[in-house]
Amino acid sequence: MSRGGLIALVVVLVVVAVLALLIVRRQLYVRGLRSRGWRFVSSPVLEAVLDHRAPPFGLGFERSVDEEVTGMTRSGVPFRVLEYTAKEGGPPFDERIASLTLRVPLPELFVSTGALRTGVRQPLVPVDPALQVQAADPGYARGVLSAPVLAAVAAFGQAGHRLDLSVDGAHLVAVGAPKDPDELEAYLDALAPVAVAIDPAALAGYAIAPTAPAFAFYGRPDWVLIGQDDTAITRYDLTTTGFGHTTEKVVRGDNDGLRVEGLVHRWKTEHTETSTDSEGRTQTRTVTDHHDEVLAAVTLPFEFPLLSVDGGRGGDRVQFESEAFNDQFKVRSADSRFAYDVVHPRTMEFLMAVRPPGFRIEGRVMRFLVSQHDSELLGFCADFAHDFFSRVPSFVWDNLRVTPPPFRAPAVGVGSRATA
Repeated sequence: MSRGGLIALVVVLVVVAVLALLIVRRQLYVRGLRSRGWRFVSSPVLEAVLDHRAPPFGLGFERSVDEEVTGMTRSGVPFRVLEYTAKEGGPPFDERIASLTLRVPLPELFVSTGALRTGVRQPLVPVDPALQVQAADPGYARGVLSAPVLAAVAAFGQAGHRLDLSVDGAHLVAVGAPKDPDELEAYLDALAPVAVAIDPAALAGYAIAPTAPAFAFYGRPDWVLIGQDDTAITRYDLTTTGFGHTTEKVVRGDNDGLRVEGLVHRWKTEHTETSTDSEGRTQTRTVTDHHDEVLAAVTLPFEFPLLSVDGGRGGDRVQFESEAFNDQFKVRSADSRFAYDVVHPRTMEFLMAVRPPGFRIEGRVMRFLVSQHDSELLGFCADFAHDFFSRVPSFVWDNLRVTPPPFRAPAVGVGSRATA
């Protein structure tokens, strides 16, 4: 055998040995799970976690699960453990989580000692100086985190486990579950007392309806992922040149009377390229170019004259008395008097503090100039629309002969800022 052939044979043998080792390790891993009476699913479906809504769930457009382990802890608490991944259109997440069943479904609550969980919108509430607690209601947080629960949480952390827990409906969720069967059993045995200590009788007044499984968005109960709806291309006057037009990741929601919609629009164009080789021969080839644009829009239940704030085309540039505002924003309108009435000093102050993406209002559409399809950015736009229109003076609506819908209380705080 030649030297080259011998090297090739060694390489093949090494690859076979590595594959055999991986297969044996996998079999031992699965056997270790099943020996405890647990069920293992190598490729579970996403429906396995669609009854969870609080972060890390409910974020992003692409979500997946892997390697699900289900069973009962040694104290009799049902659990699910799996690898959960979320990306595209929200904060990325890719970790193993454990979900234990609670005896009563409850509003969301988060407890940690390290970094706050990404995507959570609940405020910090004082419960225990050793813990970071986030919940909408301080009284509810203190009710959940009773003395027995705090003791179980402390014991879980003292056992060396990462303390990143949440109550999500009928589930106690923990981020950072180990994979090794022995380590996982110890982890679940330490976590189960937390779930058991949450007293359904003491929390009966806070109980909520069980969560129906759905591909939902956190904090946006009316939003639905449509997927594809190419009728939006003409409805929103999107680019129509080229060919192969399609939409993807279409998200739509009612949004308290101001319907919001977001999507990615893709299409193609072609151009020819001509080149000459060293012998003077000319060659021509057709090249396909791929394009995309992002839509973030709010559909209005009333007609509104053209008004653009860093939103580009249409109308004439309107200058305001505030040079600071003129330096930061380019306002355009077909009627400068109308622009002055709508963008009054308090609205200018609001815009300078919040710094929204550029937007253009005309007719029944308010469209934002954004470069990425992101669920949190789309949520900002949805909230901003309510904030903006709630600041329009009543005499403007009277002049337009419009009875506006009841706009939501301002959700975009002064000082926050959106990233386009």
